[in-house]
Amino acid sequence: MSASESNNNATNLKMQSNTINSALASIHPLTTQPQTPSPPPLPLITTTSLPSSPAPFNEDKHTEKTYKKGKQILFEFDQIFKDIRFQLNEQLKSLEQRIETQLSILTEIQEYFKRRADVELDYAKNLDNLHKQIGQKHRAQKARRETWSLQSIYKLWDTIVQDTRTHVKYHSIMSDVCGKYMYDKFNEIADDTRRMFTKCKSAGLASHEDIYKVLNELQSTMKTYHQYQSESKQAEQKLRNIQQQMAKIKSAKKQKTMEKRVEK
Repeated sequence: MSASESNNNATNLKMQSNTINSALASIHPLTTQPQTPSPPPLPLITTTSLPSSPAPFNEDKHTEKTYKKGKQILFEFDQIFKDIRFQLNEQLKSLEQRIETQLSILTEIQEYFKRRADVELDYAKNLDNLHKQIGQKHRAQKARRETWSLQSIYKLWDTIVQDTRTHVKYHSIMSDVCGKYMYDKFNEIADDTRRMFTKCKSAGLASHEDIYKVLNELQSTMKTYHQYQSESKQAEQKLRNIQQQMAKIKSAKKQKTMEKRVEK
């Protein structure tokens, strides 16, 4: 094949190619148009979170519960303090009633021995009179009773007379013991009882004053403690709120301001 023929063939192929392209363009006009760019995506709408309240409901409820619990503890302590005061006063009243009962019993016993002394003295006097009457009658009838000593029963009669005289002596002594010794002894017991009661009451009052002093100090300390505890709970709550706010602040200036509030 010559060069001229090659050129002719190339020219023919080029012409055929152009003819085919023009025909395709007339049949599918849209395929040759440029594509329109897709619209940009819509921006996402972001909602800004609202700052949390400085005093959440749960924390307020906890603080209120703690405050009510502290008031309940103080109220119960006041009731216990009143009960202790009542019991201590009842102790003193019981001590007073006891001493009154003891003194009443001592007085009753003392009165008994006083009357017993009178009875013993009257009995001794009556026995003495009886003994005297028997002696006088025996002396008046001495001539008629010269032979009494020969009788065996005379010894019984003589024993009775001598025993009566002995009983006069015994009952006279018993009257003195009951009327003087026992009466005076129970006076001493009553005085000792009153003195012991006075000492016990003084010791009881002194110990009660010490107990009241300690209870008053404890009550005052508990009130101060619960007051400080309430203030501490409030401060802790404020600190948590400020720390929550600091976590959301990005400005350095505002953070310094919040740091001062944290220190406070």
